Amino acid sequence: MRHPHRGSAPRPVPEDVSALRSMKCIVCGRNAPALGGLCAPCLGERRRFIGVPEFCELTVCAHCGSVHRGRRWENSRGEMSELEDAARRSLRVVKEEGVSVSPKVSVVPVDGHNADAEIESTIRIGKSRLVQSGRTRIRIRRAVCERCSKIHGKYYEAILQVRAQGRDLTSQELELVRSRVAALVQGADRGDYIREEREVDGGLDFQLGKLLRGKAIVRTLARELGGRVTESSKLAGNREGRELYRVTFLLRLPALRGGDFVGLDGRILLVTHVGPQGTSATDLSSGRPETLDPRAEERARRLGGSELVEVAVVLDARMPELTLMDPVGYRPVTVIAPEWFWSRPRPENVRILKAGEEVFLVPDG
Repeated sequence: MRHPHRGSAPRPVPEDVSALRSMKCIVCGRNAPALGGLCAPCLGERRRFIGVPEFCELTVCAHCGSVHRGRRWENSRGEMSELEDAARRSLRVVKEEGVSVSPKVSVVPVDGHNADAEIESTIRIGKSRLVQSGRTRIRIRRAVCERCSKIHGKYYEAILQVRAQGRDLTSQELELVRSRVAALVQGADRGDYIREEREVDGGLDFQLGKLLRGKAIVRTLARELGGRVTESSKLAGNREGRELYRVTFLLRLPALRGGDFVGLDGRILLVTHVGPQGTSATDLSSGRPETLDPRAEERARRLGGSELVEVAVVLDARMPELTLMDPVGYRPVTVIAPEWFWSRPRPENVRILKAGEEVFLVPDG
């Protein structure tokens, strides 16, 4: 049986709804704010201010769940929210001066292809208020959005390769690069996507939907992680008579990492920071900071990382000498402490690095 308000359309009436004034209703005689001689209840019985179609449609991508809204695809805000929005957009409202309509939508899913929606609208005419409602069946149509069509069609414009100079990426670097690339793509336009991500020998490869996004991502990673970027292109085919080139961006991270100990020109340095402006390090003998140029980085020999650090008990401290207990041989060891040690309260323990017969203090991170 057809619902009395399903598929109903607003019916025009000759009353001038802008003429709002208080008077007695010509139908029921009640003294209430009225429009065209009618009070709100009587007006609601004789006139529809809203129109609700019998059916409306919601188009959803069968792969990613995005929604076709207007002339474009947008990310879904949730199934119930999208169903309510589809019902709300189907509502037709009489637009007249002095009349405002506030709809409230409730949705009940029927199956994977249909849902029923009840639209209850509060209509305000001056100081008067009335409620009108209607029902519509939402038909859920499955389609394929432009982005998924490209992904499943193996279309991509850029390749991003991330490697390190003379070493493999660490597990921490692999996870960091994955999360940053995903975040940079997710926060971009819907046309941006990662078609494929692969872990290969020494690093990671990404196939990216858009060339410009690939260029922006590699620049961001280089700024945050350091390293050098190279770019190459290759003809990938034709589209609508135009040659399409696929561009490969290679980001090669520095060989050194923060926390590495390196040997350089007879000295031992602690790498404190690696970035696009260069590599910062601290000379363990003098305690002085310095910046390594690219040539110095190439000459530097990595000794190891945090696994080389030991903890020693401080036995005595008399500038410039510091007496420690060797944590392995359990014998006193005297070292010359750099200036940074004397600028802070004396600790009970210090971090040390052994290099042959020499012992160096290691500043805290």
